[in-house]
Amino acid sequence: MENKKNALSWGIRILLSLLFLLSAYAKIYHEPSAYFSITTFEANQLAPLGIDPFIAAIFSRVLIAIEFTLGILILFPFYLRKITIPATIGILTFFCIHLGIQILLKGNDSNCGCFGALLPMSPLQAIIKNVLAIGLLIILYKLLNVQISKKNDLLFFFPFIYLITSLLFVYIPIKHTEEPKQTISEFADNLPFVDEGRVLLCFFAPGCEHCRAAIRSIDSLSKIIPDFPKVEIVFMEEEVEKIPNFFKHAGKEYNYQILDIASFYNVLTWERDTPGVFYMWNGNLIKEFNGINDEKFRPSELINALNSHKKL
Repeated sequence: MENKKNALSWGIRILLSLLFLLSAYAKIYHEPSAYFSITTFEANQLAPLGIDPFIAAIFSRVLIAIEFTLGILILFPFYLRKITIPATIGILTFFCIHLGIQILLKGNDSNCGCFGALLPMSPLQAIIKNVLAIGLLIILYKLLNVQISKKNDLLFFFPFIYLITSLLFVYIPIKHTEEPKQTISEFADNLPFVDEGRVLLCFFAPGCEHCRAAIRSIDSLSKIIPDFPKVEIVFMEEEVEKIPNFFKHAGKEYNYQILDIASFYNVLTWERDTPGVFYMWNGNLIKEFNGINDEKFRPSELINALNSHKKL
């Protein structure tokens, strides 16, 4: 009987360990970048709580470090009943409450971010997963004998958590925006609004499939990246009747204006082609995409440009 309990105990511990390690890893999954993954988690999970972005950046890294730590420590006997299991139940309960609030406020359609982009999961699915994990922890708590831990066990705890947290801050440093000086862009004569703050200026043809794919990606990114730049679209006066379907495909209607073909290419320049996407900041051209070849629009490169801020 004792052997069966021991085997069940180890089975639960290994399963929970894998769950927490996977959850921690998924939040820094490098698709398209670890910084993007952790920022997405902050936007989905922490920003709705009204947490300051800088505090959220610190909290997210500490939380992921705790997940890594719990995923490993649950395989060790150190303070398993006294600290590890209660702390794990507490964290899971907190997220169940938060996810419940998220469902009430925003519905159950979005990816909660618990497993990042690695394993998309709705808030309700995440709650079910957390409740099942809490149930396993309670069973594990009852299976384990009361352990008397040595005082020097704490010497194992804190350096371990500190080490993982430090590695996360080194691997994914917190960044802040360094605003460039105001200047006058090449588009200012015809589109003066693009020199005001951060703007994603897009040159599209309504019937262009590549343009549709670009705006669909941009719309998706705008929903998960905090403080996404304002999107302004300049349409070529060709197949303008397709503009409503263009925005229907995008998922949202953005500010736009229409230029005749000659004016369109005079502004875009005849050396460039659609889709043209320009990330502007105070008139400074930060990143440019155009055409469908070497300089074509790539969401991962836009993400890198948006995150290319000076380190603290």
